Amino acid sequence: MRQPEEHAVIAAFLNQVCKHVRAKELHAAIREELSSHVADRMEILLEKGMPEEEAAAEAVRQMGDPNEIGRNLHRAHKPAVEWKILVIIAVMALIGIFGVFTVQQSGMYPQFGGALFERKVLFTLMGMVCLMAFYFVDYRKIQKHSATLFYGMLLLMLFTLYEGIELNGRKVFLAFGNFGVNMMAISLPILILALAGMKQAKEWRGVEHLFQLIGRGVIPVLLFCQGASWFYGCIYLASFFVLTWMTKRNGVQFLLLALPLLSLYIFALTQVGQLYHRLHAYLYPVGEDSYQLIQTKAAIHSAGWFGHGFAARLDTLPYAYGDSLFPYLIYCFGWGFGILIAGLVVWFIARFWKMNALIQDEYAKRILVGFTSLFAIRMLWPILMSFGIVPIVGEVLPFMGYSNMMQVFDFAAVGLLLSVFRRKNMIPRAAEEALPRH
Repeated sequence: MRQPEEHAVIAAFLNQVCKHVRAKELHAAIREELSSHVADRMEILLEKGMPEEEAAAEAVRQMGDPNEIGRNLHRAHKPAVEWKILVIIAVMALIGIFGVFTVQQSGMYPQFGGALFERKVLFTLMGMVCLMAFYFVDYRKIQKHSATLFYGMLLLMLFTLYEGIELNGRKVFLAFGNFGVNMMAISLPILILALAGMKQAKEWRGVEHLFQLIGRGVIPVLLFCQGASWFYGCIYLASFFVLTWMTKRNGVQFLLLALPLLSLYIFALTQVGQLYHRLHAYLYPVGEDSYQLIQTKAAIHSAGWFGHGFAARLDTLPYAYGDSLFPYLIYCFGWGFGILIAGLVVWFIARFWKMNALIQDEYAKRILVGFTSLFAIRMLWPILMSFGIVPIVGEVLPFMGYSNMMQVFDFAAVGLLLSVFRRKNMIPRAAEEALPRH
């Protein structure tokens, strides 16, 4: 018996089915699976003595209307849109724009003039454009470049530490035109994305464990520490552990990897005076070291349910447009507004966690888990530190606080995550599983 597609009637049937499925990457899997079904029917008919051409035509007839099959397949495998995430992002972006406008109108930062609000709107719009652009990126094409992306980013971090713009005693910024970019901050999502696509821990052999631990663990942590970006180093370390555990669920071997790296990081933390002061302020919230925490808690406590009104002035609260935007908005609009923001953050994280359960592709799952860990820490920390639950760090609420180019990268990261979800029904394996069974 000839191959199914060598029969004109079968080839026409397959072409008609695929014409309705817009996801072209699924066509090969669809043709292969449908051809298999047709071949099974042909064998039965040939055993009954039917001529081959007639058997092919009859097998196609038994399969049903190709237009209906094609439309059903398209509905089953059309791109998935996570509308709830888009709504949450839009609401948070609007809250951020409104919040920065409120800070500007309060008159607490006359040195900025109208630049705070204008730049916030500009970077939000740039972020939205990047979100839409990355939404249409095929994330699978990034995987083969993961190692290049990872080590290239490490070299850029190293270059920044020596040749970057010095600010507050740290060289972590590079100038791109009129914009200064915190390379330690933007390296975080890029490194996590690259980690997700690199050789999995379960494939490491012998001494390779040591080289991978140094290359993926020790060197990035040392670079973050050298740039005094302890918080980002902590997030990277957490993401590294999570992704390593995902690909090598062997408790003993995981501990052998994790303990030396964790010990190195803890040792590095104990050697920094500024960090000591922050930890001391967290553990003993009195005195000069605890000024920001004391003022933050006082602002929240005095707000009540209704706050002090739009653009209420609070000169004692540091960085009201950035680190302290969350407590400042509570101060202005009350505890209910704070609950709204916290609820949006929890909903945002929960939606991505739920998305992970719907994804079958292992590379996609690692991207989702890595980025969900990143956003969970970065979004929950500024809220928790406002209540003194965790130490104060210079971290801005993503999408809401004033963070310049970092905001653009946050939107781009969400766009990539939505791209992962968009293609969950479009990978060939999913197509094979969902084809009609007769």
